[in-house]
Amino acid sequence: MDAEMRERLSLAGLTGSDLDWLESFGCDDARVPKPRASEIPDYRRREAALNASVAALTFAERGESSEGRLAAAIGARIADAEDEAQGADGED
Repeated sequence: MDAEMRERLSLAGLTGSDLDWLESFGCDDARVPKPRASEIPDYRRREAALNASVAALTFAERGESSEGRLAAAIGARIADAEDEAQGADGED
């Protein structure tokens, strides 16, 4: 993560530990780890901050930005974890 992206994300509300978490998988949207149930609130907060950092961009620009792709990937991982939890509970 370059210094400019770090600054943008800090201004959007991500903490130093959030930035370290992103760097732990190289800020690669394809490598966002699966959350445990206890981590979902942190994932939601990170997703919201990433979305806030690209709020002024057009839809197409969001999809092209690292922040937009990361937000989408985090949201997808949350949805996957919630779907798995519902399946484990026997709910559909």
